[in-house]
Amino acid sequence: MTRTVIAHLTDAHLGQKLTMGAEMAGTKMRYLDEPREHEDHLRLVLDDIAGKGISDVVFGGDIGTQESVGGFFEILGGYDFKVSIILGNHDTYPNVVQHCRMDDGAVEGKMCFSHNNGHLKRIFLDSSDNVLGDDQRAWLARELDGVSKAALFVHHPVLAIDTPLEQAGVALRDRDEVKTLLLSRTDCELSVFCGHYHMIDEVRQANISQFATPAVSYQIIRHSDPLRVDTDAFGYRIVEIDDARIRTEVVMLTSA
Repeated sequence: MTRTVIAHLTDAHLGQKLTMGAEMAGTKMRYLDEPREHEDHLRLVLDDIAGKGISDVVFGGDIGTQESVGGFFEILGGYDFKVSIILGNHDTYPNVVQHCRMDDGAVEGKMCFSHNNGHLKRIFLDSSDNVLGDDQRAWLARELDGVSKAALFVHHPVLAIDTPLEQAGVALRDRDEVKTLLLSRTDCELSVFCGHYHMIDEVRQANISQFATPAVSYQIIRHSDPLRVDTDAFGYRIVEIDDARIRTEVVMLTSA
């Protein structure tokens, strides 16, 4: 039996300080540049991961300000981790690739790639433009050919999450096309690991199981109206893979 343990963390938002306290203003988060913002959360999460003996780490996007990217990779470099990086809507491909070594991308200008251990295929997608796009969806379709089990890592959710945030215009713009593609692979069991919504969620539809991971920076209160945030809570998700069987556990930490 092959056992792999992965830590999935996302939405660090380094250098981005919320301007409105605990309540969202309108449909978008508003930030002030604050160079050390959320750095303590990131270090505490990474310390907790290392303390559990986990060395395989996936970062799910939204590093923070462009100026924070170099520091983000410097912090990661202080740990003995094997790190896979995908991009979120606060990241840009040209900025991030300056700071991390990347093999030739499967799709030009996109940080998308895959690993296959023979039991479970891991597929990493780039939704930094709030869309996968035609080329990346075509690549994804090819990657799923003949695959019976796959884990997809993408910043944006593919299945809708029951929260007023769904009406705030933050969803993946081609979500319906991506979902249709995944649902069409009826012989493939798919586990989607995402972030973006800053909340814990699990939802299933047909052959898709989706796991939303809490943010490293702050959480959005799922059913609040107007939407509110919790700036003290932060966390990550542990993903255990035994051959092709997947189990997950959320780890929450607090500033206190």
